[in-house]
Amino acid sequence: MKRLSTTFAVILLVILLGCTGCATQSTQPPPANPPVAPTVDDPDDSISTIVTEMIARMNAGDVEGSLAYFADDATAYIIGLPPTGMEVYAGIDQIRALWQDSVDNHFEWETEIASVEGDLVFVQAKTWHDFTRMLEVAPLDYNDVYEVKDGKITTYGTIITDEALARFMPAFVEVVTLEEAAPSAEEPVSGMSVTIRGGTCSIDEPAPLQAGDVEVNLTIEDENKGSYALTLFNISEDKTILDLMASTAGSPPDWAEILLMEELEPGKSATYTFTVEKGPIYMICWSSPPDLPIGNAGPVEVR
Repeated sequence: MKRLSTTFAVILLVILLGCTGCATQSTQPPPANPPVAPTVDDPDDSISTIVTEMIARMNAGDVEGSLAYFADDATAYIIGLPPTGMEVYAGIDQIRALWQDSVDNHFEWETEIASVEGDLVFVQAKTWHDFTRMLEVAPLDYNDVYEVKDGKITTYGTIITDEALARFMPAFVEVVTLEEAAPSAEEPVSGMSVTIRGGTCSIDEPAPLQAGDVEVNLTIEDENKGSYALTLFNISEDKTILDLMASTAGSPPDWAEILLMEELEPGKSATYTFTVEKGPIYMICWSSPPDLPIGNAGPVEVR
């Protein structure tokens, strides 16, 4: 799989909404009267209105007004875009940096509520951003989900559609230098450890895997979701981790073979074994509710 050169790393910071871990904080003062979540008779109308009014504030360039609809410990997931297919923004300060960058790049949101199920609001979205305007691919389409509890958005996930990714990538590679990833010099291993903490996941041993039986130690340190899951895949040679992440909004595609799929309760640890015959492999971690990818890794070399 190809990876992005350092020369163009900065350009990724403006894809869609902003950059992970940006240190820049909003210079816009909080509004004198922050918005209060509306109270209506129908709970479905109430939580969907919270989402639509948050979006309206964002479209008006009111960063702090939009953020007032989020819980302080909310997490946002941007899924399916280069370079890794997963950006995680944990907490209101990181989301603020993302939102401010969006406003600075004339971000526009066009949304339609698709459905409301309990605490979850599902939204079909189109976005415009100076970077995608420059590439002449705006608007791009996304499938969004919001979890709303006690009048505040606690989780936001947005997944680019397969069709939008197919339009975006050819234009993107025209302005980005790509280079082949060098094979790892490490000796292959027959085990890996995966930890879910801070709303995302990581592989503790990124060494190549030895073909055959592989032992996976999964540890869930987080406890704020009802359940967590781990999936491992082989995918077709003409696909990448971006394609895999964009496909998480629907049924598993026929070009992805699931090698391991295990669900685990919060705060638990378990060991699983799967068999791998060829590489590379790709990992996606999940949490629920909402049923959303929260982290990934790959390609992991197999020898």
